[in-house]
Parts: sequence; C-alpha cells; structure tokens
Amino acid sequence: MSSGIRRRSILSAAALGTAAGSLALSAPTAHASHGSAPSAAALPAEDGYGLWLRYPQVEDAGLLDRYRAALGTLVRQGGGPLQRSAADELARGLTGLLGTRVVPRTTAAAKGALVVGTPTSSALVRELVDPDGLEELGAEGYVIRAVRKHGRDHVVVAALADRGVLYGAFHLLRLVQTRQPVEHVDLTEFPAAPLRVADHWDNPDGSIERGYAGRSFFDWDELPRLDDRYTDYARALASLGINGAVINNVNTPADYLAEPFLTKLAALAGVLRRYGVTLYVTANFAAPMVLDGLATADPFDAEVRAWWPRKAAEIYDRIEDFGGFLVKANSEGRPGPLDYGRTHADGANLLADAVRPYGGIVMWRAFVHDTDAGWDRQAYADFTPLDGKFAANAVVQIKNGPIDFQVREPAHPLFGSLPRTNSMIELQVTQEYTGHATHLCYLVPQWKEVLDFDTLKAGEGSTVARVVTGRVHAYTHHGFAGVMNFGDDRNWTGSHLAAANTHGYGRLAWDPGLSARELADEWTRMTFGNDPHVVTTVSALLLDSWRTYEDYTSPLGTGYLTHPPDGSVTGHLDPSPTTTGQFHKSDRDGIGYDRTATTGNGYTKLYAPATQALYDSLDDCPEELLLFLHHVPYTHRLDNGRTVIQHIYDTHFSGAARVTEMSGRWDGLRRLVDRRRLAEVHHRFAQQLTSADQWRDTLVAYWFELSRVLDEDRSWLQAVVAPADTALLGGERNELPVQVVNATGSGLRTEITLDVPEGWQSGDATTYVDSREDETVKVAVVPPPAPALTTLHARLSSGSVPVLDASLRSLARTVVLPPAARCVHALDAGPASAPVLKDYTRLTPASVWAEGSAFGWVGNTPDATDTGLFDVVRRDYVRDSAPAVLRLKLPAGPCTAHLLTGDPNTLNRTLIVRVDGVEKARTPQLDGREFTWVEIPLGDGPAGREVDVELSAKQGQTWHLSACVVLADA
Repeated sequence: MSSGIRRRSILSAAALGTAAGSLALSAPTAHASHGSAPSAAALPAEDGYGLWLRYPQVEDAGLLDRYRAALGTLVRQGGGPLQRSAADELARGLTGLLGTRVVPRTTAAAKGALVVGTPTSSALVRELVDPDGLEELGAEGYVIRAVRKHGRDHVVVAALADRGVLYGAFHLLRLVQTRQPVEHVDLTEFPAAPLRVADHWDNPDGSIERGYAGRSFFDWDELPRLDDRYTDYARALASLGINGAVINNVNTPADYLAEPFLTKLAALAGVLRRYGVTLYVTANFAAPMVLDGLATADPFDAEVRAWWPRKAAEIYDRIEDFGGFLVKANSEGRPGPLDYGRTHADGANLLADAVRPYGGIVMWRAFVHDTDAGWDRQAYADFTPLDGKFAANAVVQIKNGPIDFQVREPAHPLFGSLPRTNSMIELQVTQEYTGHATHLCYLVPQWKEVLDFDTLKAGEGSTVARVVTGRVHAYTHHGFAGVMNFGDDRNWTGSHLAAANTHGYGRLAWDPGLSARELADEWTRMTFGNDPHVVTTVSALLLDSWRTYEDYTSPLGTGYLTHPPDGSVTGHLDPSPTTTGQFHKSDRDGIGYDRTATTGNGYTKLYAPATQALYDSLDDCPEELLLFLHHVPYTHRLDNGRTVIQHIYDTHFSGAARVTEMSGRWDGLRRLVDRRRLAEVHHRFAQQLTSADQWRDTLVAYWFELSRVLDEDRSWLQAVVAPADTALLGGERNELPVQVVNATGSGLRTEITLDVPEGWQSGDATTYVDSREDETVKVAVVPPPAPALTTLHARLSSGSVPVLDASLRSLARTVVLPPAARCVHALDAGPASAPVLKDYTRLTPASVWAEGSAFGWVGNTPDATDTGLFDVVRRDYVRDSAPAVLRLKLPAGPCTAHLLTGDPNTLNRTLIVRVDGVEKARTPQLDGREFTWVEIPLGDGPAGREVDVELSAKQGQTWHLSACVVLADA
C-alpha cells in the first residue's frame, strides 16, 4: 500500500502549484505594461496600513469601463449590521477602484446593478437567485453570480444570512482588485470549517509574546473608548473569512474574566460583531483562586464547579455572543487540572459545561511541554487515552508539528488519532522561529505541506486538511487557529511582506485547497498592484523564501537551533547551537535526533504503520526530515551523493547568497513600487542579509569544529571567543581567550586582533594552527575604568584565506566594572552561594542594614536568583515585585551610583530608582539577554552621610539588580 509520501520530497506539487477550484485566478484581462510604468516618485507613498484592502483606481481604461458598467450602481434592500458593513465596504472599495462615487441605494437602475443581500432582506435577491440553492451553503456561504433579467444585467452577491453577504462582498472586491472579469462571474463559496480563529498573544501591559510589530493595539488603558483601528482590524479579519478572535495571551493572568476588563471586552466585541468576528478570551485555569480566593481550582470541587457557571453567566450578560474560552493548561508552568490529579478532559469539560447553555465552546490546547526529552511525544501520550471523553462543545487545538513551530518538523501525530474528539489545527502566523519580522519567510508552503500530509489513520486520503475540516471524523467543532502577527506598527505586521502570511492563513482557513502560488499571486496583486513584473517578482520572492530560510538555518530537519525559550522579543531569533544540543544531538561523530521505533525514542510509532515504516527507514525517510528522525554520521550520503556535512555547508552558503539575490530582485521594482514601501522592505532585506550571514558563519563554524570534516569546495578560518559573555575590570589588563580553528587543507600562521571601542587598548597575537586543528591564544585588552557594556569582535588574518567573520561565536559580550579598589562601594548582587567578581562584596537578601554598616537593606528585603548563565556578574541578581530600599554610607563629596539591571534569559521589566524619595531614573523594558547601566547622582555632602536608594517596578512587575557600583566624582 502506498504511504502517500514520496522519498525525495514531502513538499507536494499542490503546495506550490495552481489548484483547480472556484477561486482559481485567471490571467488579468489587461494591465499596465512594465515599460510604461510610472516612476516610483509618481506613486503615492503608502505606509502599509491598508494591508491587502487597498482600493486604487483600475488603470486599464477598457477594463475600468466594464467594471463601472457592471458595478457602478449598488443596491441593498435591508438586512442587519453585518449587511450594512458589507454595503459600506463595497461603497468604500468600489469608489476607489472605479474612480467614481458609489453609494448604496434600494432600487436598481434601468441598466442593471450590483445587488447584495439575502432572500429574506431583499425582494430583488429573491427574484434574481433561487433561495433554495442558498440553503446548502449555510450561514457563511454565498454566491456571486452574473444574472440577466428583464433585459438588465446584474451582478448578485447573495447568501442565506448576512454573514455570507459580508464574505461575498469582500470576495467581489478581491476579484476587482486582482482584475478578474465579472461579466459572466458564477461563483459558489462556503468555508471548509466553522472555526477560523485569530489568536493574539497580547498581554494587559501592552507587550506581545512573540510579537514583532510593535506593541499591542488593544489599548486596555483607553478601552472601552474605541479607536478606528479596531474597526479596521475587524475589516481585515472579515476580508479573509476569519470569524473569531482570541484577544489575550495563552500565558494569561486571570484579570480578563473580571471587571474592569469585562466592560472593555464588551466594547471591543461590539466592533468585532459588526464584521462577523466572535470574541473569545483565554482563561487562566486558576481564576477561581485568583479572582475570588477559592482554596482550589480542582475541577471536581463543588465550589469550583459552581464558580465557572456563575462566571460564564456574568460574561454572557455583557457579551451575548461571547464565543468561549481558549485554555493553555499544565504546560510550561501554567495551572491546570493535572495539578489535582485530574485529566485534560476533566478540565476542558468543566469550562465547556459552563458555556454550553449559551452556545459557547472551549478550545483546549494540546501543547504540553514539561521536558525537552519527552516534548515530541507528550501531547500524544496525554491526549489519546482521553479520546471520546471531551465534551461535545470542547475542541482540542493541535499545533502543526510535535515540537514548536519549527522551520521543519513533521505533521503532528495527534491529527487523525482522536476520532471521537473535536480537533483543530494551530498555525503560527507570527514568525517566532522563522525570522521574526526581520526575515522574509512565507509560511503558506509549509502549512500546505502539513495540511496535505496523509495521516492514513482512517485509510488513504485522511489528510490533515480533511481531519480538521471534519471530513474524516464526525466532529461538531473543528477548524483553524492562527497565532497572529499584528501589532501597533503602522503597517500592522512590522515588515510589509509579513502580511502575506496573515493573508495566507485566513484564506487557507477558508479553503485549504488553495495553493501557495495562488495565494502569493493574489496577495501581491492586492498589496502592490497588478503590474506583471511586480506580480512575478514578489510572488517568486515569497514562494522561494521558506526554503531559503531553511537552507541557511536548519536544513534536513536539523531542528531547534535558536536561543532557549524566553518571553523576550529577541528570543528564538539568533543561532545558538551550543545551547540547543538536546534537540540536534550533534557530537564528534554525527548529527540528528534518533526518534525511530527500532533504535530511538519510539516517536515514529505514533504514526500509521506505513508512515512509521517510511520514517524508520534510513533509505526511505524523506530527506527534509532526516535529522529530525535519525542520528547519522557526518559522512552519511544523501541521494545526490553529497555527504550530510557537505550538504550542511552547501545549503548555508547558498541560502545566505540567495538573500542577496532576493534583495536585488526587490530593488528592481524601484519604478513600480512607491518609494516608502520600497525603501522599508529594502531595509528589511539588509537586516536579513546580516542575520543570514550570522546564521551561515555560526553554524558552519560550529559543525566544522565538531566534525573536523573539511568542506570540499571552500576553506576558511574561524574564531571562537569562550566564554562569550565576560566581565572585564576597567583600567586593568584583562586577557580574552580566542580559539583559532583552521578549516583549510594546510597549516597556517594566523594573526588575532580585537575590534574594540574608542578609548580601549588591545594587543594582538600570532599563532600557527595545523589543518583541521585549533589553538587558543589570549589577547590583552584594557577598557576604560567607567562601567560599560560593549561587544568585542575577534578578527583573524592569514593572507587571503577567507574568515567566517559573521559568526556570533567570534563575539564577546562584555560588561566592564571598575576595580573594587577604585569604588566607594563595589557590590555584586545575588544569592550567597553564587560566585562573586574579584574583590567585590556580595549583596544578598541577607545584607540587612545595621548600625555601623556600610550598606544594607532597610525594611523589605528582596529575593535572589542565580541563572548560571553569562558571566560572574550578570548570571545572578536580587529581585522583587515590592519596593526595596538599599541604604549606602558615603564619603565626603559628590558620588554617583551605577546600577546594572537585566536578565540573561528572559525579558526584564522597568527598574524605577528613587533617592531619598525622589525619582532619579526609570529604565525601559529590556529584552532577554539585554542589560543596561543606570547612572544615579547621589549628591554632595559630609563624610558618613547615608543615602536611601529605593528600587521598584511598575505594579505587578519585578525589578532586577545585578550590581551596584558607587564612585566618588572626580
């Protein structure tokens, strides 16, 4: 029996090719030729706010005349708010596209008209479209049909319900935006799945977990006062057929379920309702304890079982069409039913019972991550024994792959494994592991690959797409969730090109049969216009980008290679192979994670037998997943005859080179794209090129250092600074160890220097390194004595031999502190057990002020943490959510305190510093692995005076202090 998966590539032709179907795009009738295009200076500057809902006038005069004749008169004869939104959008869009004012009217003109509505609301619709034919389309389906009646030509957008009219209106505008003929249009559409949801990981303080487009546009300080952006947000969702929005993070506090948030949510729901978007909220499972002081959140506890129905009634009293809850439970420290010996089904059913009387649902995430070792199998182990035990209005939300939105991983084995449990797929539109908003990485081909994967769990044809659209099992609730990439940046998505992923997600959720090529073409036309050169160029950039990104980051399914999980904006962007070995399993002899049933962890047993056999076979395993499923020697040969290590070298170099080509192709549109967007995308490509070079050099250097296998086509030198995070004493000689690795075929004499800031002194060194060997030398560096943070770069030189200069491992991220002898106070903050910088004094929670002390805490004492990361100073800190006062005894004369704050792992909140009750400084929020020195003047005075330095944070946040240095002013 065929497995349905090919050996050489699991990327099906359908993922990129043109799919047959009612939405297939025909070639445009006419458009401006490339040669006659206006200059970019003549194009109006655009900021991207309109996304794909731009409505510039049709350029081709003949086509414009035909559109005006068919669509210049708009007729609507009734309907509710959704239908009014449809008519408003048509009036807005057609006025722009046709270059003439279009307003809704109630009667058709003698020459015909565009007619929108339902048989119930419009006598004209009843006359033009058979109402019986609309019944089978449901509440969201519609027809767009050219009808000639009584000698008049009409284009009709008709549906059984107003929501279908709204979706049909956006579809009609899409036809005009992409220059499709409408004279003989005959389209019938309905969504593949009932749940098409936008998930936002936004926090109440305005930050966004995995957000790369500014801060949240949900302004909780201003709500319930409404902003026009909420309406435009709802329009964007409705244009794609998205019918639900979860507006808060899966790692949520309980606050959203109580006032004042309920009043704010009700106002927001009112805006979304006008565009057919249902509001959902992520619920914190411990809400009964947090909000009302219950002793437990146990789903079998009587008080808890009474609490959730009361809370549901309170919510529905304010938001009558509230959709229900999304829940992340018992994963990464979140509370859940397993805390009480219950199951995920017990927890989901508790909430499902509460919202059932109102038609609400519960979306229960299957993302459960306790340990890295069991990550790939845990969801399957936790949920398959519960199949059939979830409530009818509960649906299990399953990520596309078993790990965490990686650039390459197989389809999740849970798909098709829960025949009696409602299931939906979770895709990540925001690019957490695929380059943030810095890298162009169009994810629709990846999503198509997953959706087209045949699970074989119910026989051939049991694709993931068919599972989540309810065509394999008798699900009552099923569909799509997409983790959104919207923020308050003017263009919504940070990068203009990142909006293609938003568009692609929504359109696939409506119709997973659409191809990536169709959607790239459609989005390009709607966003940048219909010039054939623009369409060809931008579509190609999109369609090639995922494979390009994969090539220079993680070929062959190498896996998780970015910095470990943290809540910061910068997390999961840069390569970090030395801290992620538990995922790629590289050693001196080979690479890859053995997940086979025969010699590995047994992961492949979670698939259908034919798929397991395919994945277990080293000969037949799809090469895109080779290192996700097998550990192989570096010399293992692929189908093309190249070794695995050579393929790694080749793809990293060729992938990074293609980014240069991509940038050049974009710049070739300078006469066809407005200057603002042209320049902003050019800037993003420049950032991507820098990052791609870093990925290439860092990973190529790492795997050569491990394998010592020479590249057959290239040679180079590479430098490694270890440790990369270093504390230096200012004004003194420090020695920085630099490892020189020779990846050439002969021995080389190499010179080592350091790039240092102005005012620093550094030496140089020379060493001889044999082929495929390494030598470590110490390079002297003397920084100025003042506290500082800077990055040093180790440079190598040996004639004309290339050097991997972009490798992040050739950098030293340093913190400079003055020697203790130069300081009034030299305090290294952290727990008593952590190491202390040379000659510095440990500042711990136990450092309490007493008579005769030089320093100490007055009143509240903070906690302390040692992360074990970074250098002796930045690895640890004292912290607290409450204010703490550090009293310092000072000598005569003016003094200045320098406070070091940050976190080597996760983001660091604002530090507020007051001296004797007066605020002196307030730091910005810092990303993970980011630090800053805060300079605090302590004033002048006599010897022995005491100064109180209060450290605090915003309400509900935690401040950090890693070091406190007090210097006498010169």
